[in-house]
Amino acid sequence: MIAPQLREPLRLTLAGEAVPWPALDETDAAELAAQGMAPLIYAAARDPRLHAEALRVAAAEPLRLEDLRSVLRAIGVRALLLKGTALAYDLYAQPEHRPRSDTDLLIARADLPMVRKAMRDIGFEEQVSSGDDYGLRQLGYSRVDRFGVEHVYDVHWAVANSPLFADVIRYAEVEPVPLPRIGANAYGLPRVEALLLACIHRVAHHHDQERLIWLADIALLRVRMSTDEHRRFWQRAAERRVLAVCRRSIEVAETWFGGDPEHGPERFLAAEQLAQDEPSRAFLDRNVTYAAETLANLRALPWRARLVRLRQLAFPPPAFMRQVFATQSRFVLPLLYVYRGARGVARLFRRAGDL
Repeated sequence: MIAPQLREPLRLTLAGEAVPWPALDETDAAELAAQGMAPLIYAAARDPRLHAEALRVAAAEPLRLEDLRSVLRAIGVRALLLKGTALAYDLYAQPEHRPRSDTDLLIARADLPMVRKAMRDIGFEEQVSSGDDYGLRQLGYSRVDRFGVEHVYDVHWAVANSPLFADVIRYAEVEPVPLPRIGANAYGLPRVEALLLACIHRVAHHHDQERLIWLADIALLRVRMSTDEHRRFWQRAAERRVLAVCRRSIEVAETWFGGDPEHGPERFLAAEQLAQDEPSRAFLDRNVTYAAETLANLRALPWRARLVRLRQLAFPPPAFMRQVFATQSRFVLPLLYVYRGARGVARLFRRAGDL
């Protein structure tokens, strides 16, 4: 929990204004680090309690950039950088001011075989997939460089795993934006799509969690957008039926960092658009159960796909089961499937955000 006396300095710092920061205690420093704000605040406040975290992130950034450039050269296709890495090199004065644990790439689904081969050829280990084709639209990769730093990438062929959000932004429709601070072959999303993704990601994948660095991304994107971009953003949110999710994300961001009320949805949308029914609203319930979330996602799929997904959820690939349960024995696999099924039934009525 961020101490109340830090809220105004946080807002002013993100707005680029000079502000005297109060002295931080250990609890304040730990919370700012957990919220992803420590490097940005250290650059403004120079508080010694934030120095170690800021130094750690800054030391790793050149290595991460070198690794990213090598990946973009190797994969041989146009990949769009998403979320933290793209925003770090677009919105922030220094990329280390925007911490992140991995790098997200969006590719065309048809390019996946080429990208998988390229990642393996340059020494990345691919995470074993759960086999959930309609609930997992990404592959994870990691490798350790010569300095002992681990580099983690998520290669996406949709911007979200949830069927309700997967097509909000479509690779084929995006006009890539160059990211010259990374390199000549680095591209990201335009501001409208970047804001859409920032708004839905914190809800679709993190159950409306109020992590400050995600809200800072939203605030910084909005302040850099033109009136026409705001209009197109709200129209796209309504068309893709994620208006309530985007509205919620922006309202929370404004609570922390302020905003321009003239660029709200009421200015750009008709009354029927503002009142439309949206299945994605289910994700705004912070107490939603895993069963309710799964049902909402299943309803977003055609009937045949629903049956396929239920089968894949019940019977993931043996390689995935062996990795999860740390065994190579094929004789215990039937028992592991039974155990996993029983555990899955027990999870159904737990809050989805706790899983």
